[in-house]
Amino acid sequence: MSARRSAMFLSAVALAAALAAPAAAPAQDEPETDAGEAEDGAPAAGSASARSATGAPPMTVPADFGGSLQVVRAPAGTAGAAASAAGGPEIFPDARRVWMSVRDTDPVPIEAARRGGRWLCSGGGCAAQTGDPGQSPVGDQILRSIKLQTPTLPLPLTVWGRLSEDGQRLLDFDPVLLGRRSYRHVCAYRPVAEAARSPSGAPAAPPSPERVDACRDNRPEPPPADAGELTLGMQWPKQSEMADFHYLAIVDSCGNARVQPFQRTFTVPVLEVASGACGRPDGKVLRVFPGGGWLRVTAFNLHAPAAGNVVNATYRVTIPPLENLVESNPARLLFPDPLADDLKVDCGPMPIAPRADPGGPPPGSARPPGPRPPAARPSGGAAAGQLQGGAGALPAGAGRRPPAAAQATSPALAALPPRRAPAVDPSRPGPQPLAHGAVVISPAPLRLGNCRIRLTGQTKHRLVAPLALHVSLTRTDQMRGGAPIELLQDGTWIVTPSSAEFPLPPLAEDFDGDARLRLAVYSDPLSPQGKVVLLSDAGRVASSLRSSEPGDPERARRLVGSVAIHSVPLCGEDNFETLEAAGSCFRAYLTVPAMLATLQVTRAPWVEKPLVTRSVLSAVGVALAIDRYDPVERRAFPVAAQLGGFVQTLGEGRVGLLGYVGVAPTVPILGSGGNTTSFGFLAGLGLEYITNEAGPDEGLKPAAFLSAVVQVGQAAPQVSTSGRASFGTYAGE
Repeated sequence: MSARRSAMFLSAVALAAALAAPAAAPAQDEPETDAGEAEDGAPAAGSASARSATGAPPMTVPADFGGSLQVVRAPAGTAGAAASAAGGPEIFPDARRVWMSVRDTDPVPIEAARRGGRWLCSGGGCAAQTGDPGQSPVGDQILRSIKLQTPTLPLPLTVWGRLSEDGQRLLDFDPVLLGRRSYRHVCAYRPVAEAARSPSGAPAAPPSPERVDACRDNRPEPPPADAGELTLGMQWPKQSEMADFHYLAIVDSCGNARVQPFQRTFTVPVLEVASGACGRPDGKVLRVFPGGGWLRVTAFNLHAPAAGNVVNATYRVTIPPLENLVESNPARLLFPDPLADDLKVDCGPMPIAPRADPGGPPPGSARPPGPRPPAARPSGGAAAGQLQGGAGALPAGAGRRPPAAAQATSPALAALPPRRAPAVDPSRPGPQPLAHGAVVISPAPLRLGNCRIRLTGQTKHRLVAPLALHVSLTRTDQMRGGAPIELLQDGTWIVTPSSAEFPLPPLAEDFDGDARLRLAVYSDPLSPQGKVVLLSDAGRVASSLRSSEPGDPERARRLVGSVAIHSVPLCGEDNFETLEAAGSCFRAYLTVPAMLATLQVTRAPWVEKPLVTRSVLSAVGVALAIDRYDPVERRAFPVAAQLGGFVQTLGEGRVGLLGYVGVAPTVPILGSGGNTTSFGFLAGLGLEYITNEAGPDEGLKPAAFLSAVVQVGQAAPQVSTSGRASFGTYAGE
């Protein structure tokens, strides 16, 4: 048995050796492929990348630069070269014709080499091999995603890069309506001047820089809440990955370059230029366009080849369009979330619209994204969306309106003063924001349908597509089926720049004078009538928008703004005011006191005996009561002042007519809120005229009394008027 096992073991070893022998042949023959030369005299891509630099570890898989625009190679074994009159290739394509900013590494050696200083190829021994100048799949695969970041987003939002069902990357959201982040603080190097030519016509060697100062950034400006920063997520091709490349240069089509340390996966911030023009190059940030474009990505070294004799390699990367004008269901536009004061509820008169700017759109219409009309140079700092300094300025953000003075087209129009809306006194009732607070109002405007919700703010002028919102108005102090009563049948609100108001319908059913309402506005990102998605909703609904099965619109809604409305009769204004401004208020109402027993003193105790009546309902009257009322707690001060009179039965044929000023309790014994039916004591002073059927009238007498009374009153009638009614007065703290 042992002999059999030994034979099987020897057979297995022989078979393994036979299989391994052919595989070793290509490895031994691989150097023979280096003999081939390209047509332009440069070594072939495969042969050049197969060589190793002196001291570099051998590579098991040769680097493949297929699909590249250009590969620069140095002579084999070159570790450096001295400057010569012949010069050499640039450190990356068009290095002397573009503005350059350097991030996260020392910019001095890079700028020195760009100006003609000493680096690997400055001696002229390097050769550039040109590849395919057009679009290549390898280069396009470098771009993996496009993300958006704003100060209000906790995580970056992917606007392009999600794979569809057929494996294609899609544009999920169009960011053209967002603001632009300022990059004025970035420091960049100017292009290097072209070298002068010798009398023979050959270009002279550029002068070697004597000193290069490091370019330092200024302090960045705090970005506004709607400022979006686009970031390109890239990945260097795996087949040409080199662990010993030192730098990456990303160059746009507008003459701007960004240099950063080499990494296989890296990100690059860019600015979307909505106007479609580059503007002046400045090197502060790379430009991309709504219609698409391209970038060049170059991995390079300065003082040692990456592997073999490769100095740099350049790929062309296609940037997809950031707008979708082809599909029937294009990507929805992103829009910044409304601020706390942008959504307001108002029941007052309509504001006066300002006169249209000369040469601009009419009031309420949107200025389309794009370049501004010619404007005067501002005296102070430039707008937040521009880039200043010696490098020029970037185009303004989409939809930003220029100042009125810059839009005037003639001296006569410029001399006309703009019409302004009347100033609103913040101490008086007026429009209130839906900032999750509480407000007070009389019920009359709600019954008449004089109230509305308005979307205000400067960002509204960028809204070039409909934004779908949902409005809910519920009564919360009464329930139906265990849930608040919904008072709006259809709360769909489609917002456009020319129609940014939602009128609240007249409230009649399920609404009375003393009610508690909750007005809420929700975003509606899955509504088929909307083409705009708020930033805070984009991350949640991205998959639903691209799914073949429609999502549930109600579950996708998100609360944007709300306010609790306290409808208080006889204790509210015709417009909204906050609880802090209103405080507790004085209210006046009619009450009917019925005296159960009375102790009364007329004239003086030493002249007349006190009048004591013990019969039930010995006197009945009517009075105007004034008390202090808390509209939130629905509770009045326990004592009210009264001005009234009553008819008194005094016995022995005498009847008294008493007018008085007194005080009485307001603690309700039936119901709550505005119900003032109470039992207690009424004390007062007044004048009484006593008549007598059996003898002469006693005439007019001063009187003081204390009565046990039952008072029937209602300060919150079902049908009430506003705070300016004949029985209603208002005075807030």
